[in-house]
Amino acid sequence: MIKQWLAILSLVASSASWAAPDFWGMSFPDLTGKPQPTKQWQGKMVVLNYWATWCSPCRQEMPEMVQLQKKYQGKVQFIGIAIDDPEPSAKFAKEIGVNYPTLIGSNSAMDLMRAQGNNLGGLPFTVFFDAKGKQVAINVGKISKEQIETQIKKYAP
Repeated sequence: MIKQWLAILSLVASSASWAAPDFWGMSFPDLTGKPQPTKQWQGKMVVLNYWATWCSPCRQEMPEMVQLQKKYQGKVQFIGIAIDDPEPSAKFAKEIGVNYPTLIGSNSAMDLMRAQGNNLGGLPFTVFFDAKGKQVAINVGKISKEQIETQIKKYAP
């Protein structure tokens, strides 16, 4: 009986990967509630950062992302997806002067994180896409400014 259940679980797990969400076909609400389709950022390198206000490492790395967005404006697009409620997310984004799109995630964002390689669902989680829209790198946990710039130098046009 146990072998049968394991076989079923294995089949379910492998079929789940076939239905992995496509980042470029998704849309998330911004801090005002307006839907923002992710396809609008195709054509540039994208640094996608999943975060939450209750996540201390997230709060520590975001000011550096603000600096890097300013430095690489027009070449690289940072995007934040908050795994949090809109009000605290908007308050924190305003406090630190976030200068890149901040979206509100939901269950679909958690599914997307897992599909992008974050099997444990830990935060922060950063995903890098090249200018052609291909996922090229990930980082689970706090990321440094230097680590981000290394990826930018590799993949930005």
